[in-house]
Amino acid sequence: MLYKRILVPFDGSDPAKNALEVAKRLIADDPEAVLSVLSVVPAGAVAAELEAPSGPGGATPLLFPDMQSYERVIERAKERAMDDLNDALGDALDDVACDVQVGAVISSKVADGICDYAEANGCEIIVMGRRGLGALRGMLGSVSYAVLHEADVPVLTVR
Repeated sequence: MLYKRILVPFDGSDPAKNALEVAKRLIADDPEAVLSVLSVVPAGAVAAELEAPSGPGGATPLLFPDMQSYERVIERAKERAMDDLNDALGDALDDVACDVQVGAVISSKVADGICDYAEANGCEIIVMGRRGLGALRGMLGSVSYAVLHEADVPVLTVR
């Protein structure tokens, strides 16, 4: 077993599902390995939910009376992301013999969220889908392109 700690960023897309299958094969049946599956919620998506209509001219950002109110909103966003992630995963992890960690983080940039999580959790490789939608990035999507350039660990992209 070359890698014992693998991170799979997961958004429910076909490339992400393929990346998860590749990661499962890399881990095989090693009970000492850790497979982390991560959903990254862009901070902008949370901010968009926090805007209140203000009549003509647009929206006004909500102000929080205290830090606990802000933290509750962030925790609810993570909980929704976890629910969505678990729904998208379905039974895809039922056949995995190793420890599985499923998580969600909020980050201003998805690639930063992935790289920060990998570093904080001692991941040895990131296995992620690539979409090939970025015209300027050639065959890689912009998130996978950014992770390839920012990550301090190997990155394997999967179609």
